[in-house]
Amino acid sequence: MSMPEAKEKYGQLVSSIASMKRVAVAFSGGADSTLLLKACIDAGADITAFMATGEHFFAEEQRKARELAETLGIKLITFHIDLVNDETFKRNWEDRCLICKSAILRHIKKECQEMEIDHILEGSQLDDLKEVRPGRAALIDMNIRSPLVDAKLNKEDVRALLKEKGLPNWNAPSVTCLATRVPHDVRISSTMLHRVEKAESLLAHLNFRSLRVRDHEYWARIEVAQEDLPRLFAERDKVLALLKPLGYRTVSMDLMGYHH
Repeated sequence: MSMPEAKEKYGQLVSSIASMKRVAVAFSGGADSTLLLKACIDAGADITAFMATGEHFFAEEQRKARELAETLGIKLITFHIDLVNDETFKRNWEDRCLICKSAILRHIKKECQEMEIDHILEGSQLDDLKEVRPGRAALIDMNIRSPLVDAKLNKEDVRALLKEKGLPNWNAPSVTCLATRVPHDVRISSTMLHRVEKAESLLAHLNFRSLRVRDHEYWARIEVAQEDLPRLFAERDKVLALLKPLGYRTVSMDLMGYHH
């Protein structure tokens, strides 16, 4: 996709938001929701951004999100959701993302009703439709709009536009929540979430691409980009020295590499 085409799509995005006037944005600090927020600013909309907090989110990523919203001059309302003590979430079935997304959007929708904001927007883009994302059902159920999808913007467009607009997270890796590090049907606990957050933080300085530490209770399974697998094996002594003190009895590498 060429930059002129991406800019044309962005212009359509801004025009569609301008007609809404007052909007709420579900903001995470990731590339997609950042471009959506910037489009709302360029559209001259009255914007209120919402960000959920909780034990299953990376604290450092949320700190960056708060700083970015402040830099952009956007009012950011944060709210806590306690899903680690929700039995339907912690059982960790395949509907986990739907439960989380629904809880977040219900809260945002309730606040928007009290604030008389009619339009709630979120940052899904075209490439997200190619993946199995159970949480999308919540968007349809609650009439939440995905303007990047409507404008036919994909991930490549998003990153190119963020870079062109000088936004700092244009090339930041995609980050999913801590609960995605726990394989389905393994019960989620606070201990596991804090442990995996610490594990990925400790390994971050080794600069593996697409790093994920999957937590199978006493077993850590590490995924990195396929091209980094040889280096992960070569660095195994360092990796073991960092992760074994966290309580893992076994540390393994996934030979398939990173797979979402």
